[in-house]
Amino acid sequence: MNSEWDFQSIDALGASFQKARIILSAAELDIFSKFQKGSKTVDQIVEDNKWCARGVQILLDALAAMGFVKKDADVYSVDPDVLRLLDSKSPDTILPMLLHRVRMWNSWSNLTDIVSGELDIDSFVKVRKSDEDMKAFIGAMEVIGRQRADELAREVHLEGRKSLLDVGGGSGVYSRAFLEFNPNLSVAIFDLPVVIGMTRKKFEDAGLTDRASFISGDFNSDMLPAGHDVALLSAIVHMNSREKNRSLFSKIHSVLEPGGIIIIRDYIMDDSRTRPEGGAIFAVNMLVATSGGNTYTFKEIYEDLKIAGFVDVRLVREGLRMDQLVTGVA
Repeated sequence: MNSEWDFQSIDALGASFQKARIILSAAELDIFSKFQKGSKTVDQIVEDNKWCARGVQILLDALAAMGFVKKDADVYSVDPDVLRLLDSKSPDTILPMLLHRVRMWNSWSNLTDIVSGELDIDSFVKVRKSDEDMKAFIGAMEVIGRQRADELAREVHLEGRKSLLDVGGGSGVYSRAFLEFNPNLSVAIFDLPVVIGMTRKKFEDAGLTDRASFISGDFNSDMLPAGHDVALLSAIVHMNSREKNRSLFSKIHSVLEPGGIIIIRDYIMDDSRTRPEGGAIFAVNMLVATSGGNTYTFKEIYEDLKIAGFVDVRLVREGLRMDQLVTGVA
């Protein structure tokens, strides 16, 4: 047993959901945007939004206690640095990530019933996500990707490569980074129709549409476009069972040019499946959100890529976040 655990630390862990729920509810209400034009009282917020006065005051007081809001007598305000991150209209907002956490909260609430077998996860996850859910998810992945994409694109050398196929590319945040570091590269983003519209807008904002194509489809059931010498699977393999990954790897292998490479970004677990810790916890997220997803060891990914026809499979980057990289050659 880890010596750090005692009554206080275990109880603190059990109580940590309370602060999380406060900031998630604030995100759902987009409460920080109410302070764009300056300080507000509870009465002003209630009048503008038709909310519950008792609820608003208690929530704002808790946010003040946590340091997100300032309180002076009965007037509340928010510092610009906090607004930059939590106002939905800020270009640097991380609100989509928090809204994704809300959806995770809902699915994680089923963990006990899933582990006990009381809930049929297969039927549960077959319920189609709403467009709103998908947009929140893609927005969250964009927020996360902004922190890591340049770092990874700088480390992965694609000199001499011409065309990258980003399978399940989401907002295209990693593809955009690869374009910035490789001026002769073009990209093709392949994702669901509801996602592709969001992707195109991101490329338009970045002035990169002349080097990108956008293809709608489902990588589990549709053909992938051929003619590429790089394929990127960024945070995809954990959503699938090993059987589905083998099928996807084979599909990618069949459309890559000879000598083309596959790049996988994900958690890569050690043989004990307990390190990195974040990967072990993320596997629980896959348990409650997918019918067969998991985080996988390098040995498992190596075997599945080999079965699909890839050679020279390597773990080229280690890390503690979802920033580990595996490559293979077609």
